[in-house]
Amino acid sequence: MKTLFKEKSSRRVPAVETSYADWLQQSEADDRRTSGEQWREQDESPMYDYHSIRNRLHNLRALRDKQDDEGLLFALNEGIHGNTAGIGQAPLYQHAKCGTKVLIEDYITEICTALKYLAPREASTIPWQERLEFFQRASHCYGRSALMLSGGGTLGYFHFGVLKALVEQELCPKVISGASAGAFVAAIIGTRTDREFLQLFADNELARALTVNREKIKISFGSGDRVDMEKIKRELARVIPDMTFLEAFEKTGRSINITISPAEPRQNSRLLNHMASPGVTIRSAVLASSALPGVFRPVQLEARGGNGKIRPYLPSRRWIDGSFSQDLPARRLARMYGVNHFIVSQVMPGLGRESALPPGIRRIVSDASVAATKEIVRGSLNLIQRYVTVGPKTGVAMNTLNALIDQRYSGDINIYPSYGLESLASLLRMLSLEEMIELIGDGERATWPRIPAIEVTTRIGRTLDQILNVVDTSESKRSQSGSGRQAPSNKSKSKRDKK
Repeated sequence: MKTLFKEKSSRRVPAVETSYADWLQQSEADDRRTSGEQWREQDESPMYDYHSIRNRLHNLRALRDKQDDEGLLFALNEGIHGNTAGIGQAPLYQHAKCGTKVLIEDYITEICTALKYLAPREASTIPWQERLEFFQRASHCYGRSALMLSGGGTLGYFHFGVLKALVEQELCPKVISGASAGAFVAAIIGTRTDREFLQLFADNELARALTVNREKIKISFGSGDRVDMEKIKRELARVIPDMTFLEAFEKTGRSINITISPAEPRQNSRLLNHMASPGVTIRSAVLASSALPGVFRPVQLEARGGNGKIRPYLPSRRWIDGSFSQDLPARRLARMYGVNHFIVSQVMPGLGRESALPPGIRRIVSDASVAATKEIVRGSLNLIQRYVTVGPKTGVAMNTLNALIDQRYSGDINIYPSYGLESLASLLRMLSLEEMIELIGDGERATWPRIPAIEVTTRIGRTLDQILNVVDTSESKRSQSGSGRQAPSNKSKSKRDKK
């Protein structure tokens, strides 16, 4: 098969590796042959304060072995965050294929073991309320991770492979954002449990569904007024359930966030989710976030009213492609969910990549030139908008350009495809089944090398979330049990029976 997604020879994992287990086995062998394994086993490195981490590890172990609960809680209170003594530095997770320093991994493991040791309600002499307040405070201070899925037309199907790899390893963050094509992918996983999502890949079911095109839809630049939106809606309905953001969250526990951009000047972009827009339908949000100007007409959002019927949401407003305003909405996710660690799946070739220049004066000059250019363009646009009368379409275009300049296209851990700039020719083209399978597979293979870093850097946050989830479940059961001692009303009894 002649593929449009040509690989870069230095990036692609050998084809014999068809699963993460295969990749890990091969990578362990590679680390043994190179300096990777030796580097991991040596504590010393100028990239972090290994003396501090070594001492903290020994102290935590000693306190737990002595069952000194108060001393252990005090030591944990000294600080739990992802960059203690520099252990969150990105280069520490790039030297060896299979992980970072063993000392760092042991330290993080001990933190999680100590947290679990103190977690059972009746297992410590420390009052439960004091420990609960610590867990809540630690979770807030430590933060959590989010997965951000970029826009990119047909190339966005790469995200499915990324998600498949993360879900299989039970590492998929609960907070997921998507713009444009990323919004479509976020909607697919956000309306399904892990099991339901993985079932989509059995016998390439998802790839087949995405390449059927029953409605014979043809999309190209300049086709906006000719595209039958009812056909688009019917295609979406085949793969995205009829759910609101709140209904999806209640089913899966995932907080999916879809970005949309305003189609009129002097309007703000929005981040749709179960908190800010609980009744908005996910299908209409995906349609709006994917409305690329020149390809689709601006879209009106829809929401489910109190009577269960669908009706217009903000009927006077129309929305376009979310990538124009916030392809990766890190700031808004940080504000809404306390996210401080971002995993990015970036499908657009060239965006978000680190500079190829080595550290030094040349990179400093290059970065300064880019920053200065951005400021000049941004300042020019502001002056034009302030002193020159422009039409609505020109105003929207200028706002869009300003937003694009301000955006960042990378995160703490970045997952990039193997294809290059030639793939841009496929942005709006319907893919064949073979090409779809290949693109999803590329997403998986690109994710495998990032899994060791994701597993380590998110382990403490995931442990705190698990502890607090158990607490929430326990408190809910206690509340139901307490109310059960009284004569329940028929209404409350029917609710419990339904559960």
